[in-house]
Amino acid sequence: MKRVAFSSLLLLGLMLPGLGARAQEEAEAPAAEAPDTASPEGAAATVPIGPADAVDLSDEGCFVCHGDPEFATITPTGKVVSLYVDQEMYNETIHAILGCVSCHSDITEMPHAETLKPANCVICHEDAAVYANSVHGKALALGDGDVSGCADCHGVHDIRPSEDVLSHTHALNMPATCGKCHSDPALVERHMISIGSPSDAYMKSVHAKVNQDGTGHAAVCSDCHGSHEILPAFDPASPAYGRNIAQTCGTCHAEALAEYETSIHGIAFAKGIPDAPTCTDCHGEHDIEGPGAGASSVGREAVSRETCSRCHDDEKVMVKYGIEVLRQASYMDSYHGMASDAGSEVVANCVSCHGVHNILPEADPRSSVNHANLPQTCAQCHEDAGPNFAVGKVHIMPTDPGQKALGIVRIAYLWLIAVVLGGMFLHNGLLMLRHMREKYKKLRRGQAIYKRFNRGLVIGHFILAVSFIVLAISGFALRYPDAWWSKLIFGGPGFEIRSSVHRYAGAVLIALTVVNCLYVIFTRGGRKELGSLMFRWKDVKDGFQGLAYGLRVTNQQPRFDRYGYAEKLEYWGLWWGTVLMAVTGLAMWYASDFLHYFPKIVLDILAIIHFYEAWLAVGTILIWHMYFIVLSPGAYPMNMSWITGTITEDDLKRHHPLEYERVMGKAGRHADPDAADGKPDQSSSAKDKE
Repeated sequence: MKRVAFSSLLLLGLMLPGLGARAQEEAEAPAAEAPDTASPEGAAATVPIGPADAVDLSDEGCFVCHGDPEFATITPTGKVVSLYVDQEMYNETIHAILGCVSCHSDITEMPHAETLKPANCVICHEDAAVYANSVHGKALALGDGDVSGCADCHGVHDIRPSEDVLSHTHALNMPATCGKCHSDPALVERHMISIGSPSDAYMKSVHAKVNQDGTGHAAVCSDCHGSHEILPAFDPASPAYGRNIAQTCGTCHAEALAEYETSIHGIAFAKGIPDAPTCTDCHGEHDIEGPGAGASSVGREAVSRETCSRCHDDEKVMVKYGIEVLRQASYMDSYHGMASDAGSEVVANCVSCHGVHNILPEADPRSSVNHANLPQTCAQCHEDAGPNFAVGKVHIMPTDPGQKALGIVRIAYLWLIAVVLGGMFLHNGLLMLRHMREKYKKLRRGQAIYKRFNRGLVIGHFILAVSFIVLAISGFALRYPDAWWSKLIFGGPGFEIRSSVHRYAGAVLIALTVVNCLYVIFTRGGRKELGSLMFRWKDVKDGFQGLAYGLRVTNQQPRFDRYGYAEKLEYWGLWWGTVLMAVTGLAMWYASDFLHYFPKIVLDILAIIHFYEAWLAVGTILIWHMYFIVLSPGAYPMNMSWITGTITEDDLKRHHPLEYERVMGKAGRHADPDAADGKPDQSSSAKDKE
């Protein structure tokens, strides 16, 4: 059966050679869903035009074949292409009155040739010739098959006037029409288009919202970029070219343009200063939102924190033009900045004082921040603003050159703080050390002292504490290199120093872990310690009893042996954290070797585990360990066992009553019956059992 390659899907086509191929590819798009007419069981074989003696060039004659939903053909590549045209939809189009052969002018007889010439839109639409000079037309002439042709924007057999809400080029539909290409990630990447997904961004903008709610016609793609004559943004003739943006926006925003042109920004821009801002620098491009929107770049919070400071806190740019920097920092240091940071909805920001589009330099008599006008400007919020509001500079910092009075006060107070607080720290530290020593002596006086940890465990704990602290400080300094404390400790960036310190401390911790592992496996004392640290069912009951005691449900505290549930949790948590940090840390340390055997995603997962496990470890030490060693009423101001390796008889009886009873039993003595209640045993022997 003869296959007919009818080109009706190219109704508008292109005015340039080669567009037919692009439109034909677009026409073939539904082929994947069309029935396979090449198969023996195909339900829709291609339909012949009709008897050879039939000559009917009317639309009705065309729809004899093209009105059949199953009418299709097969391309040389084997793709099934539908040749169906919805007659009802076609009759509603702007071209229906012209008839099919008006566009397919090379059809002079029926049956017509399998291959037809592309429709030439320029025959009727002379303005379409402008397309040849556009960025799309030039790319198409070079054989780029990705560029848009007439049919891609206007449609094929469904072309309607732009005023018709069903038209592809209607204001409501323009973002989707342009987005077919410009929001295609693969196409954007292939052509290195600087803006990705502009249609998605536009749909969040105030322009899109105005169009959607029907309150008026706001700018769409063609209003800013043009339609048939679209040029690249770097072309000086493009309305989206940097030097033309203000005029483009001013087409709708005439009043704002007039103010901008007389402002310091507009004058600088007109003089060709490249760093002078224009509309898009402050408002954004496709995602422009009104000042009331939360995400707007000119919103109450963003304007002071981000938008204005983007230029005015750029020291390289400001120094070039002799403009003071760190104005945003001085604002954030003021009452206004602090109130804004706290979420105030009424406090003044940059535009409240300087204006919006009409910003003028302070020396200009028309400026709202001119000294003569400051009382009036401040009176917008402060009704009683008087001449004193204009006395002195507004944006000031104690470190600013020329601010001698502020500088003197600042230096004086820094010294005063250092001397007073340092003196307090020294005074109280000496007293605390004295009280700790006296308390320890008092506890030891008149009672037995028991050896709790051997010298090796005491030294090991000290090394563990030092390595852990160094690891925590150096690790977080690597993660937060700009933090003031990080720079204070390591003197600036110091990345290599931080890395080396962190790795060496990690190596010490790993070595200590290995030693502890050997100790608890191969020594009698170590195996005994390990047995005491094993979890038992009693630890679960003690945990619930401890909570009940804290909630005042019971007055009976848990009675612990050598180690309670809190110490066991901490010990095994230390093992878990150390092994996890060692594995993840070594993987990052030897990343190149690691990636020989594992994909990068595994290394990324280990890195994030390392970071959050560090937070968990530090939090555990500060909240859990420090409570039982320092802040617990029974230990305050500090449990000295980690330094001395010993424990007094009273503390042993109070904190480890079961161990105390066992020790007393072995010594041939009776346990104090009050020990379970945590009361000190005043009758204990003074003999040193160390």
